[in-house]
This record gives sequence, structure tokens and C-alpha cells, in this order.
Amino acid sequence: MSFTTIPFEILIEICDYLHPSDLYNLTMVCKRYRSLLWNKTSTTTQLIWRSSRKKFITNLNVDPPERMCEQEFIWLMLLLNKCMFCDQTDKFELTMHWEFKMYCCFECLKQRTVSKSTLLEKYKFPEELFVCLPQLQKNLNPRDPPIYLIKDVENLLLQYNYEKDKQKWVKEQQDKMSELNLENEQYNTLHDQVRYDHTERLERLLRKLHDFYSNHRV
Repeated sequence: MSFTTIPFEILIEICDYLHPSDLYNLTMVCKRYRSLLWNKTSTTTQLIWRSSRKKFITNLNVDPPERMCEQEFIWLMLLLNKCMFCDQTDKFELTMHWEFKMYCCFECLKQRTVSKSTLLEKYKFPEELFVCLPQLQKNLNPRDPPIYLIKDVENLLLQYNYEKDKQKWVKEQQDKMSELNLENEQYNTLHDQVRYDHTERLERLLRKLHDFYSNHRV
């Protein structure tokens, strides 16, 4: 019996001893393993990854947000080791933006986002819709204008244009966004705790402060 023909029952038992990174490597062995370990809706698959996460990544003891599978959660939190869109691997050039579910470099972030002023001036974006969008504050100063994911803007406008009672819909989306903002803050903090040790977190903070004051000198 070859390793690729092991019965699923035995394979599931083996997976119970594997770190999430090993599970991910196993998905690349063959289609059969990938069909088992990359299934986003299978209860068995989710249990395999959840068990591995809790056993081997003890500081990642919070469950994924609603509608996110275990694989994606662990991938974003720990396993992804380069920009999602390019080959940048320097961790000090990479940042998790949980608001957008993106771990990427600044250049790739810039290509995929748009400022509030641009939306208002160039695209005539309805101002009442900003409360319905996840936003990202690039700098430490809260007075700096936020940016928005272009894909989120497009999806929101598509939904908005189909709504008959637009005022009611905006209020519902605003309430959802208030809850989501708290969740995003929690997961951003958790990500830094999981991915970086104390020294790395301090180094990242110092770099952010240096960049901030360098960009705001009079």
C-alpha cells in the first residue's frame, strides 16, 4: 500500500498528529489529499484543521470569524509567508490588513485601494455609503484619510443600486459594519501576536512610528 492510497479513515488519524503547516504540505501531495484537506464545507475537514490549530498553535485559540473556514483562517494568520499578490517576502515590508483579509506589501495594497477623496471627486460615490464600507487607516494619525478596497466599493454599489428602500438598507449595513470593525481590530491584534514574537512586534511598531514622523515633518 502506497502513502497515496491509504484509506481516508487512517489518513484522518495520521492528520491528528500533524501541525497545520504539515497539513498544508499534504494538500500538495495529490488530488486525493487535497480533496480531503481543502474542502471548506466538510465537517470532518474543518475538525482536522481546528484540532491541529488548537494543539500546535496555542496562542491561536480564537475561532475563525463567521463564514471563514479553518484553512483560510490559519493560512492568513500564520502560514502565508509572502505578499498575496507579488513575491515580496520581507516580513517588515508586509502587513496584515484584516479589514480586507489581505497580507501584502504597501505597493500591492496601493494598487487595490482607493481614497475617500478620489471616490467623492472622481467617482461621485454617495457619501452616505462610506459608513457601510470596511476602511483602513494607513497611518497612526486618525485624521489621515482612510482608504477602501476597490472590490468592496464595486460590490457595495451593486447591492445599493438594487435596493428599493435605500435608507433602511444603509442603516442595516451600518449596524453590521459597527460590529465588523470591532471584529477586525481583534483579529488584526491576534495576527500580530501569532505571527511575530515580542522583538518583531516592537521593531514593527518602531518602524511605523519612524515612517509616520518622517512623512509628517513640517
